[in-house]
This record gives sequence, structure tokens and C-alpha cells, in this order.
Amino acid sequence: MEEGSTTIISADDQLLASLGYRAELKREFSYLTVFGQSFGAMGIAPAIAESIIFSLGSAGSVGMVWTYLAGCLLLIPVAASLGELGSSMPTSGGLYYWVARLTPPRQRAFMCWLAGYMNVLGYLSIYASTIYAATLILGATCSIGSDGTWFATKYHNYGMFAATTFLTFGMTCVSSALLSKLNAFYIFVQLAMLLSLIIALAAKTPSEYKNSAHFVFAGFENTGFWPNNGWAFMLSFLTPVWVVSGFESSATIAEEASNAAKAVPFAMISSLVVATITGWAVIITIAFCMGTGVIDLVETPLGQPFAQIAFNSLGKNGSIALLVFLWFSSICNCSILMVAASRETFAFARDHGLPFSGFLRKLSANKTPARAVGFVAVCTLLEGLLMLVNTIAINSIFNLAIMGLYFAYCMPLVSRLCFGHFTPGVFYMGNTISYISAIYSVAWMTFIFILLLFPSYPSPNAQEMNYAVAVLGFVLVFCVVYYWFPKYGGKTFFTGPVRTIDEILDESPEARVAVEQQIAKDMDGETSASTEKVSS
Repeated sequence: MEEGSTTIISADDQLLASLGYRAELKREFSYLTVFGQSFGAMGIAPAIAESIIFSLGSAGSVGMVWTYLAGCLLLIPVAASLGELGSSMPTSGGLYYWVARLTPPRQRAFMCWLAGYMNVLGYLSIYASTIYAATLILGATCSIGSDGTWFATKYHNYGMFAATTFLTFGMTCVSSALLSKLNAFYIFVQLAMLLSLIIALAAKTPSEYKNSAHFVFAGFENTGFWPNNGWAFMLSFLTPVWVVSGFESSATIAEEASNAAKAVPFAMISSLVVATITGWAVIITIAFCMGTGVIDLVETPLGQPFAQIAFNSLGKNGSIALLVFLWFSSICNCSILMVAASRETFAFARDHGLPFSGFLRKLSANKTPARAVGFVAVCTLLEGLLMLVNTIAINSIFNLAIMGLYFAYCMPLVSRLCFGHFTPGVFYMGNTISYISAIYSVAWMTFIFILLLFPSYPSPNAQEMNYAVAVLGFVLVFCVVYYWFPKYGGKTFFTGPVRTIDEILDESPEARVAVEQQIAKDMDGETSASTEKVSS
């Protein structure tokens, strides 16, 4: 709706107006392309190839196979619970906006502030970790091409990391209409990559590298540094939770989606189900075709177990072809993650939550948050500097990504459970199932959060510590200090989500009447979905 216009707004923009926001972004995303946002953000084949080092390096093939299936299945209730919130409140602010709506006024501003920073941190880190993983794939491909005479140093890796960041920056600063088309294309790329990987390994792996079903499904081997086998198995969960992180990213484009209240939860749940099925097929294929030398794969000079598996199975030319395709699909994955990170940054800046918010919230001529995209790129380059410390330091961003996101995921669910101020949207599981699912989701994500705090070594030194704890701690301290800082802190200016719809309605009384009539009519049709009250 244009300023000063009395044009009747769409149902999507009507719901957005009832949440306090004017429609600033163009709605170019369909059900398919919203699904593509979530599915493409996971990037199943490249994400698995890039992260199996964590599960193989903890509990061998058994840890890799069974934690992937269990990890994905155990996340489906989480997707459903978050999907309910996304259906009720489809805004690009997502998690931190949900916190604001579900928290009482006294605690609202600080809780919203904390959720916003954790969510931005999570999206920045999941994007940065995927850029780094793509860098390692490219470096391994170059090593194979040189017949093992060249290996990337940490400075080479940072150069490739920076180049990949700039590449995806350019891929993301395009119109919503083009992004929607790219999302559809990325679905095709990810599915083609899945099939290519499965068919190539299954058809070409020599018999000496083929494994038995017992080795794949039952031959447990503690390949990590923790002596307790159960704990070693638990540490394997880093692979699945990292691979399928991004299933909720459909919420970040809610303001660019048609029928967002249905499309957002549909994309969250369906993308995770598809990722569970297709990803487990990839995992099983790799386990059957990787040989029995798990430690040799983890310690390969190529830096990536999957690169070594591809080389063993397909030879030089075949592995290069597969790895190049894998790198390209990973770049597509990175582009989608940058979309999610930039939309979350834009939404939080729109509500004055970030430093330089007035600058970051400005849209470009094609109605995209290009400045927020640039902010994501700069922060990513800073996170990438961890690779100049050592491998363990940069690998900590994999943990940091999940910790930031899970911290943010839990906050609206905890607020909902504690305060009961939840009005269901069109997707709702019913009072009982919804309540149980929310409790379970908080418990599961809390367990994973605690798990990811642990280092890979039982008694780590300075070189072996989990740097994710340090970075997360720094962000938490910055967030708290910045909010409570006298005179200039967030407490002096941040109140939570800012109503931008008033910018239009104040200039046109006719438009205000039209919007209020539509919202009232819509609310009258939802009286049966009244505010949820949890009985004691």
C-alpha cells in the first residue's frame, strides 16, 4: 500500500499491519520458494560432506549414521513449535519479535534485545561456518588437482574465505523477484547434488573400500579424545544439528512471502522432513563407501574426510568433478544463508537494536536490505580471522552457530510457557500437543546447547579449548553492558519492535480506518483461537 492511499491491503499485509509493521519488502516468494529458503539454507549434501569430520572424529560410522537420523527426528517437534510462532507472527524479525509479543511489558525490552543479538549472532555464525566449510572443499579440490604437491595454508584459506564472502555478497544484493527465482534454482541444485553424490559413490567405489552392514550400523568405534563411549557418541550430534540448522530461516523472509502464515510453518517442517530422508540416504551411502580406516580419513592431509573418500572412490578426475559440483552447491547454500542473516539484521536494525541501525535499516533502490547484507559480510570476515589462530579456533564457529540459534530459539518458547500470552495462527497443533511440544523443544535444545559447550579434549590447553564459549561470552557481555550502559545504553532508546505502520496511517485517516476495519474483521473470524492460557 502506498503512502496516502486507501487501497485495500492484502491479507498478508493486513496481518503484518496488525503486528505493527508497514509492508516495505516486496512479496515475491511462493510456497515453493519459501520451502527453497529453508531447504537451501540447510544445503544437505555439501553440509554433510563438510561436517562429517565431527561425527566420524567422535564415534566413527555408527555415530555418523545413527546421530544423524536421531538428531533430525528429534528436531521435528522443535520445527513444529517454531512453526506455530511463525504462523501467528509472520515478520522478518522472527524470534526476537516473538519474544516481544510473548513477554510482559516489564521484561519485554531486555528480553527482546537479548534474543535479537543471539539470533543475529547465530545467523552470522552459521553463514560464516558454511563459508569456511566451502573454503575447505575448494582447498581440498586444489590439492587433489596438484597431485598432493600443494596444500592450502591458513592464509590461503582466509583468502578463499574472503573471496567466497564477496561472491555471495554479490549474489544476495539482488531484487526479491530474482532471489525467489534463485531459490527455485537452488532446490534443483541441491537435489541434483544429492543424487550425484549417492550415484557416484555407489557405482564407482572399489570393492576394497566397500563396508559391511555390521560396520555401518553396529561397528561402534570411539575415534575421539574422550574416553567415555557414550559421551563420544553424544558429541557426534554436532553433525546433524549443524547440517539441518537453517530449517527455520523461512521465517526471516516472511515479509517477502505470499500467504506467509501458512508458508512459513510449511517450509520449516517439510524441509526438515525432506532433509531427514535425503540426508540419511547420503550418510548411509558415505558409510558404505568410505572404507574402514576412519582415523585415516579424519586425519587426511586434504583437511576434509569427504574429499579423501571421493578421491579413494572416484580417482583424481572423478573426485575433482564431484567436489567442484559440491563447492558450487555450497556456494548456493551460503547465498541463502546470507539472505536469512541479512533479513534478520535488517529487522533488528529497523527496531533500533544494533549500532548504526539508522544506516543499516535503509533499503536499496531495488527494495532489498543491501546495507544489512554488507554488515553480514564484514562481520563474517572478522569471524574468519579465527582461522589465523588455529584449526580448533575456527572450527568453534560451528558450535557457536548452533549455540546462538538455539539460545534464541528457546527464548520465545520459554516466554510462551511462562506467561501464556500466545494467540495461535492458522497453523496450530492444539492446546495439549502444542504445550507438550514446546516443553520438549526447550529441553532438547538446552541439552544440545550444553553439549556444544564442551571441548573436543577432556583436558584442553589454550590451543585445544572451545573458543565458541569465549565468543558467545563476549557477545553476551557486550549485549548486557551495551543495554545497561548509563545515558547511552539500549535501555535509554530500545523499547522492542517499533510500529512502522503508523508512518502511513498518520498521513491518511482513510487508510487507518480501512486497515482497522480489516483487522477487526479478521480478528472476529479468529475468536475460537483466543489467547492461550495454560492451566496450572
